[in-house]
Amino acid sequence: MPDWAEFSMGDDSAAKPNDLEKTADGAAVAVEDIAGTSDATSVSAKKAPTSIWRCISGAAIAAFLGYGAYNLTFKIATQFATHPLVSDNYIAIRLSGMVRTLVVGIASMATGIFAFAALGLTVLGLQIALQKIKPGSSASS
Repeated sequence: MPDWAEFSMGDDSAAKPNDLEKTADGAAVAVEDIAGTSDATSVSAKKAPTSIWRCISGAAIAAFLGYGAYNLTFKIATQFATHPLVSDNYIAIRLSGMVRTLVVGIASMATGIFAFAALGLTVLGLQIALQKIKPGSSASS
């Protein structure tokens, strides 16, 4: 049976062939048995703590990419506006308008996503900084 046919949405406790690892004596042992933890706990244990500098550097990267996407959107829109399609074919003109709208819309969406990511990471960095200044206050109160 192909690998894709073994896919299951449930949480199978049986180890799959890819989850087995050979020991020194040649026996196959599940990776979870070697690590001593399940996938969920090992992922959370490896997760780096959120710090102010990680938030600010992530916000700077997102802002840089957002600025690039904004410039790209502006140049694409300017190019489309200065070079209209000249054709006698009605369908070609309509399709051209739809494709141009789609291209500018996707570039604008990328700009917005990066801008919101930069804003969110900046606010998260400020929240972490304020929590370090006022250690008695919590996010739930």
